[in-house]
Amino acid sequence: MKFLVAAIVLCIVHTACGGNDIESVFGDFKVSPRQDLPFLELANYDGYTAEQHFVTTKDGYILSLFRLPIQKSCETSKGVIMFMHGLYLSGDDCLIPGPGKAHCYVYSDNCYDVWVPNVRGNFYSRNHTTLNPDRDSKFWDFSVDEQAVLDLPAAIDYVLLETKESQLSYVAHSQGVSMLLILCAKKPEYNDKIKVGFGLSPTAWLDHSRFIVIQLQSIIAPGLTLTGPLLNLEVLKRGGLVQNSAELLCGTTSLAYPFCSILVFAVLGYNKFQITDDVLPVVVGHTPSGTSLKNFIRWGQIQNNGFSEYDYGVLRNVATYGTAKPPLYDLSGVTMPWVFLGSENDYVANVTDIKLLQSKLQKSSLCVLSDKTFGHLDFIYGKDIPNYLTPIVLSYLETGSYTCT
Repeated sequence: MKFLVAAIVLCIVHTACGGNDIESVFGDFKVSPRQDLPFLELANYDGYTAEQHFVTTKDGYILSLFRLPIQKSCETSKGVIMFMHGLYLSGDDCLIPGPGKAHCYVYSDNCYDVWVPNVRGNFYSRNHTTLNPDRDSKFWDFSVDEQAVLDLPAAIDYVLLETKESQLSYVAHSQGVSMLLILCAKKPEYNDKIKVGFGLSPTAWLDHSRFIVIQLQSIIAPGLTLTGPLLNLEVLKRGGLVQNSAELLCGTTSLAYPFCSILVFAVLGYNKFQITDDVLPVVVGHTPSGTSLKNFIRWGQIQNNGFSEYDYGVLRNVATYGTAKPPLYDLSGVTMPWVFLGSENDYVANVTDIKLLQSKLQKSSLCVLSDKTFGHLDFIYGKDIPNYLTPIVLSYLETGSYTCT
C-alpha cells in the first residue's frame, strides 16, 4: 500500500511539473533492498548467520531475542556481548548501517557471541501468554520500569544459561542504558552478571535535553499521568502512520535525502549526513518500532523529576512512596563498571546530564567524542561508528582501557 501511495504522489508531481521525466524530478527511484527486512532476513542478506530465541517474563510477556553466534572463522569465543536498543526502537538498530559499520556486525567480526533482546511492546515482542496486544489494553500497562526489572533480567538470565557463561558485556543506546541502571539499583545481584556496560548516549537525567519531543512530554506528563488506564495504548508502532509516512517521504527517492536528513535528524542533533544516503532508507524502514503511551509519558516525568521512580500524582505518590514527589533511583548499589560515550551535539543526552549520572556511580568513565557534531542517532546509525565507538568497546574488553577519540 505504501508503495502505491508513493507511486500516486510521484504521478501527481510528474503532472504538476509539466510532464518532465520522473528521474529528473526525483532522482534515481530505487528502494533499498535492505529497507524492510526483519532482523533474521537482514542479517542473512548481509552475509551473517542469525538465530531467534524467545523468553517469557514473570508477568507473561514473550520477548524475542536475536543472536549472531560465533563465526566459523573464529577459533574461540571472546565472550558474550548483549546489545540493547533504545526507546521506540528495536534490535534492528545494531544491524542497520550494514557490514563493517553496524555495532553487532563489528562485534561478531571480532569473535564475540552477540545477543540482541527486544523489550515488551516493540515490533518483535508484541506477544503475551494471556493478553492480546490488539484487544487487551492491559498489555500496554508498562513503562521503562517494567522493562528494566522484568524484561532485562529475563533476557540476561536466558543468555547466560544458553551460553554457560557467568558474565556478559552490555552495549546499550539511550533507554537501554537506563534499564540496566534501574535493574542493578533494584536488584544488586545483577551487578555480578555484567562484566562492563557501555552507554551510548545514555539517558538518565534529562535536565538539559534540547530534544523538542522530550520537552513536549514534560509539559503533558502531569495531566496525562492522572488519566491512569487511559495511558494503556500502543504508540509509534512499526507499520503505523509515523513510520509509514517517514518511509514514504525518506525511503523512496534519493532527492529527498538532504531534506529528510535535516527534518528527521536535526531535532536530535546530527552530524551533517553522518547517516548516509544508503542507510537513511533502511532507518525509516525499521523505525519507530513501538512502545506504550505510558512509557512515552514516562520520559516527560523524568525530565520533570530527575532520574526517579514512576510519578503517580501527589495522592498516590504519598501512598506509595510517603512523599508528594517520587524519589530518585538510589544508584549507590550500582557497582558494575560503566563506560559512557557522549557528544556535545546530542540533543537528547546532554553531556552535563551524563556527568551528573557519572557522579552517582562508583565505577564509571566518560568519553566525549572529539566530533562535536555527532548526534543522538549517529551512535547507532552513523558512518563513523567503527571510527569512534566500536574501537572503544573492543579495546576495553581486550585490555581494560581505551583511548577516547
